[in-house]
Amino acid sequence: MNREDIHRELADILKDSKKIDYHDIVLILVNKEVLEKVLALELAVRADNLENGIEKKNHFYDYAKIINPEFPAFKYNLLMKHKKKEIFDPAKVLKALPAEFEIWKNKSRVILEKQIKEEDSSITDEHAKILRANLEKEIDEAKVKIDEVLANYHDYDVVISTFEDYTYYPALYFVVELPNGKFKPSDTHLRMGIPNILFFHDNRPFSELRANDRMSRIISDFHRVAGSVYLSKK
Repeated sequence: MNREDIHRELADILKDSKKIDYHDIVLILVNKEVLEKVLALELAVRADNLENGIEKKNHFYDYAKIINPEFPAFKYNLLMKHKKKEIFDPAKVLKALPAEFEIWKNKSRVILEKQIKEEDSSITDEHAKILRANLEKEIDEAKVKIDEVLANYHDYDVVISTFEDYTYYPALYFVVELPNGKFKPSDTHLRMGIPNILFFHDNRPFSELRANDRMSRIISDFHRVAGSVYLSKK
């Protein structure tokens, strides 16, 4: 299976499901039938990877984030949440360091290009060349330092932390009902660039729902027009 075919098949599976755009992420509400098709595709991707000797913690990571494959959520809320990463253990830092450099390098390039290409940007072509050259110089200098650290790791104390990058990311709060009748609230950060898939089912009487829960149902079942108007034909 190639990547294009997987993306195409997933898009076809999700085409009729409710899509919610929120701060550059996409949340998709799916029913049990659609979820089963997504999980079947995930299983096929995993089997194909293993057959080709590809070992991954999450074989579907590049295609979608499946939030709750076991039990359906009956309520949810989107919010912005602070996310930070901190790694202090020397062995874990050593293992993560090369990937951290690659993440920083690629993210820095993407951010700069976005700034340059924004419609209201005042950056001229000549200034853009200078900014790109300065960034590449910074990347080269960082690469030399990282390689030096990796070659002489016992000479350094190294910590990986995003503490100074106080960034907010789109997140999802949701509640599922377990088979024993208990409710389990959870929250998770959402990923950009791929669909975030929420297994959603709420059969409570509409009249008994609180305002926020009503909106979850309305977003799922109604059609949105003119920005703030939601319609459902009786």
